[in-house]
Amino acid sequence: MDRLDVTSGTTFTDNYGDFSSSSIKQRARSSAPVSATSNRLLRAMPVQLFDKLKGSLRTVTLTKDQFLFLQDDDLDYVYFPETAVISELKTLDDGRTVEVALEGNEGAVGLSSFFCHTKAANCSQVAQAGSAVRIEREVLEKMARLHPELASLLLPDMDQYIRQISQRAICNMYHSVKERFCTWLLMLQDRSGKKTLKLTHEQIARTLGVYRPSVTCIALEMREEGLIDYSRGGITIKDRKGMERTACGCYSELEAAH
Repeated sequence: MDRLDVTSGTTFTDNYGDFSSSSIKQRARSSAPVSATSNRLLRAMPVQLFDKLKGSLRTVTLTKDQFLFLQDDDLDYVYFPETAVISELKTLDDGRTVEVALEGNEGAVGLSSFFCHTKAANCSQVAQAGSAVRIEREVLEKMARLHPELASLLLPDMDQYIRQISQRAICNMYHSVKERFCTWLLMLQDRSGKKTLKLTHEQIARTLGVYRPSVTCIALEMREEGLIDYSRGGITIKDRKGMERTACGCYSELEAAH
């Protein structure tokens, strides 16, 4: 997989992958019982309720580019990211993909299955490696039947998820690639807390729904403007205020909710 290297002059082959094959999914690495968590949705629960829930929670390590769900998968688990960041991707008719939502430690992934038993509408892929807390959907449903207040505590995250998808639909349609790139980098950094974001040409193109040569040109322009720097290790935001000015208005809209 190609690292971001816009100085090479290389012509990159656009290959967005086949998200229909279950062979690309990986199991989450080692799991362990949970005594505490940095996920804000879980931390907002009353202590007594979290204590009842934590026996069924497991901490898992998620690797970059790992798929949690593919389109039409059964959503057997709900994930509560801690340091990991999860990207939800929609596949277009021409084979390209575009990101429709980004989830970090403010919320959960797969929560729609808890409320309406739906299958995965999109692909969920790890954008930045890290830890998450996982619970079986059926167990969460049983807990909600025993403790009805649990559903009401999780419902606001579904509201924020719908708001984000709606805003991102507008963003993907009307705003320039550069504006969207800035917005996405800021959102990714907010959720990961990392100074340097490990990214590839393919990942950025897949997220923005564009071809990789476009990413090359825009990244070079942003580096010349002093907004970012990059190396084989990834992208570093150098001028955050400048990035916020360059980003589209969707960033302030989305982060107000975040």
